[in-house]
Amino acid sequence: MSLHRPSLGKYFLFILPGCLALLPLCAPAHIADAPHTKDSPGLALVKPQAWSNDDLATVLEFLGFTDHSGYCEFRTAKTSNYQVSTAKIVKLVVFPESPQSLSTAEQRAALQKTIDEFASLSAKFPSATRQLDKAAAPLKADAAKYDAGNVKDRGQWILRSVFYRQKATALADLLRPELIAAPRIKEVDLATNQYYLGLQDLAKAEPSVSGVIAGIRSFYQSLVRKADRDALLAQLNSPSLVFAQAADLVKQLKALQPGEDARANLFVQSWDTAVANAGKLTKQITDAQTQFEAAMPATADSIKAPAISPELSADLDALADAVRSFRSGSPPPAIAVPLQLADAMRTCGEKFPGLAKQIQAREFLDAKGVLDPLTSQADIIGPKTAKALSALQKKLAAEIEKFQALRNEGKLLAENDKIEEALKKYQAAFAIIPAKDVAAQIAALKKQ
Repeated sequence: MSLHRPSLGKYFLFILPGCLALLPLCAPAHIADAPHTKDSPGLALVKPQAWSNDDLATVLEFLGFTDHSGYCEFRTAKTSNYQVSTAKIVKLVVFPESPQSLSTAEQRAALQKTIDEFASLSAKFPSATRQLDKAAAPLKADAAKYDAGNVKDRGQWILRSVFYRQKATALADLLRPELIAAPRIKEVDLATNQYYLGLQDLAKAEPSVSGVIAGIRSFYQSLVRKADRDALLAQLNSPSLVFAQAADLVKQLKALQPGEDARANLFVQSWDTAVANAGKLTKQITDAQTQFEAAMPATADSIKAPAISPELSADLDALADAVRSFRSGSPPPAIAVPLQLADAMRTCGEKFPGLAKQIQAREFLDAKGVLDPLTSQADIIGPKTAKALSALQKKLAAEIEKFQALRNEGKLLAENDKIEEALKKYQAAFAIIPAKDVAAQIAALKKQ
């Protein structure tokens, strides 16, 4: 047992003999010269005379004391200045207060040491047993509460599991923002983090803290998954990605619990929906393409716009609705669907009726203005459509060239006052294209 002077703020048992070992008191010179006051209750074992045997010591209960050079002055229930020579004091015991904190195995061991010291003193000095047992009773009660699964924190008892989980939760609350703020989460080593190490220490004292540790590990792993998902999404947004590459990346993304992340979850849903619809839509487009090509004339002996059946026209309208619906889902670019083909058939299908009316009305100039842009769409649709529109384009160009040549000849003849000849040229040009300016020239020439 350590022997030392009483000291305020100390919790454990205090013994103040006259010298530095558990022996009869030495000379008074071993007591400090400066008076030391302790306002704490305790007991002193006092011999009748300095030379008396220790077993003759009797119990002196006190409320506080002041030690002077050569004697101690005690405050008891009856007097405030009962003086006893230091040489007559066998033991001086200051009763410890119940600890304010009792939450670790080390603190529990220190408490037991004090209880054992009281028991040892009681066995050596039976006359002090009653007082020592009374002083030890609160300590034993604390020990029993601790052993029953409680801890004391700032003077309040609480279940050990609750106490340690509260401390663990506080550490976890400090660790999470640190993990979130990490610029490269995959480089973070939990095993070296001060908060994580603190959690592991707490888990040694309370196994239920392992649940908090598991939660932190799960949180860390979720952040790692998010970093991996973000990297995959960045790759999936590349316009140069082909379907096979994208499908492999999506497979990896699905293995990273995309439901944790709204952006990743939305991408996966969009991908699955687009893939499911892509096959059906592609078939719908290629079926329409087959019908469209079949509707094109094999030869074009006359100047006539291609025509499509009402049934095919209805199919193209339905196809246009399907394409709009597909696009509204913002499908990933790597999902290949021949949307350009669908657009080309829709454009041509919409223009053909108007083109037919212009050709029938011999509005070849306007018809060619409509037809020229359609030739690029025809190349997308297929060879028969491309051939049919190319042939029609050439025929319109030839008719327009004849018209312009006749009109120019008529103009030159009219300028040379060859009215009859000019009129014939203008009439021939008008027969090809009934242009208003040519009609005006014919009317003017007839008046001459």
